[in-house]
Amino acid sequence: MTDDDQKLPSSASQSSSKPEPSDHTSLVDELGIHDIYEPMAGLDGKIFCTAGRDAPVAEFNEEYLILHPPQLPFYEQGPEEEIVVSVDERGIVLDELGVAKKIPTAKYQGFPIYYFGEQKEGTLKHYAAVLTADERLVFIFDEKGERLTTDDVYKLRNKSVNGEISQFPGLSCIIDDTSVVDERVDPDAMVNTDISQ
Repeated sequence: MTDDDQKLPSSASQSSSKPEPSDHTSLVDELGIHDIYEPMAGLDGKIFCTAGRDAPVAEFNEEYLILHPPQLPFYEQGPEEEIVVSVDERGIVLDELGVAKKIPTAKYQGFPIYYFGEQKEGTLKHYAAVLTADERLVFIFDEKGERLTTDDVYKLRNKSVNGEISQFPGLSCIIDDTSVVDERVDPDAMVNTDISQ
């Protein structure tokens, strides 16, 4: 055996005890941070700053700041936040506390208006739904026959005096005759309601 062959096993055992750069090397080790006296470091064209080996590592971006745990490796494509919308059995969106999410003070013929689980295609806007006395969810439609989103209802609610949006012409909703006051709009008398104003 040559001298090179004899060194090969010992170097292989050393490499297994030391983590390779591709293994799970912590971010502070990748950046070469040893103490608090050199807080700035660079890696892959990015600028990082930390207050020491045990402090979070801040990554500076043009528009925002990202905080990384010091003990985890730095990945260009890290885990992403998954936004989950919780919906009850009726289809109403639930808030963080598990309560049905409704539009404050907004109502249609006295019935509350809630966030429906379905979103308008291509947007993050939820459709608005009226919860009737018999626990049915019905949609509100504009003069074009399109369902109103919660954004539309907020705009109309803010234009109203008491949050009642059924007073606006051009809106229609299928609500049974159990409502106390039927203020539904006559479809023949509909006029253009510009929600965007």
